[in-house]
Amino acid sequence: MNLLKCLSIGLVIASLAACSSNPNKSTTNTKLPDWVTMPNIEDGLAESACVPFSGQFTIDRDQATALARNNLVQQIEIKAASLTKTFAHKTDTKDGSNVGANFETSARQIAEATLRGTKAERADIFELNKQQQLCVLVTLRDQSLDIIADQIATQSGATLSSDDKRVIAEELKAKKGQQELQRAIDN
Repeated sequence: MNLLKCLSIGLVIASLAACSSNPNKSTTNTKLPDWVTMPNIEDGLAESACVPFSGQFTIDRDQATALARNNLVQQIEIKAASLTKTFAHKTDTKDGSNVGANFETSARQIAEATLRGTKAERADIFELNKQQQLCVLVTLRDQSLDIIADQIATQSGATLSSDDKRVIAEELKAKKGQQELQRAIDN
């Protein structure tokens, strides 16, 4: 009887040890490059997006590029909304409450129209969670951002000095804008 208990305990321990040595891994430790995880360029805005790879490279690349471009539009819209707070009290218009709405509407329209200025700079295929993903990096350079800032100021209907227009351009590029973007996304 003692032998039977010892064998039973040994069998249970061996089973538990076998189970613990084969963990069920649901994620992989794939090291993604910074251009995918934290897209950033020195002279403008950058965004990356990934889609499941279907084997149709061109179609998948176009889909990932469209997603990344849409994310750039959202970045510009959020930054323009934060600019509304900054410039709404500085403008000389008949209806001061309308200026903020003009900034936001202008930014949305201009950001969507400015997608022509974006460029897909990198594309690669990675394996994430045992599935291939095609990732694309899309950028919008400073020259395009300067044009956007000027158009936002012009279409807003607000009377802004050239210094204010320069501030708009710098805000679109600023790290502070990136931080506000991240906070808005997180909420």
